[in-house]
Amino acid sequence: MRGEAEEKMGEESRPVTFTCYRVTPGEEEGTPEEGMNTYSVVVLLPDGDIKHQVVWAQAPEDIGDAIRVPPGSRVIMTEMKNTLVWDSEEVGAAPAS
Repeated sequence: MRGEAEEKMGEESRPVTFTCYRVTPGEEEGTPEEGMNTYSVVVLLPDGDIKHQVVWAQAPEDIGDAIRVPPGSRVIMTEMKNTLVWDSEEVGAAPAS
């Protein structure tokens, strides 16, 4: 897989600069309770679209019971050990055309 990704980048590849953000729940979501874990959830929809969300839960099973996805979707979840996220695009930046 890695070789395929490198091949697709070709001569147009460039270094990536990341901006670091601390991910915390919004006021409407409240503060995570003690014992809560942070999970990065990526949903690959059947039409090829990708959705991402950071979720707080005590266990992965709690998230599996709470989310709803269309049939044929693939969900990939990673437990985050801290609340820092690095992004190569600044929040609020216009998408590249």
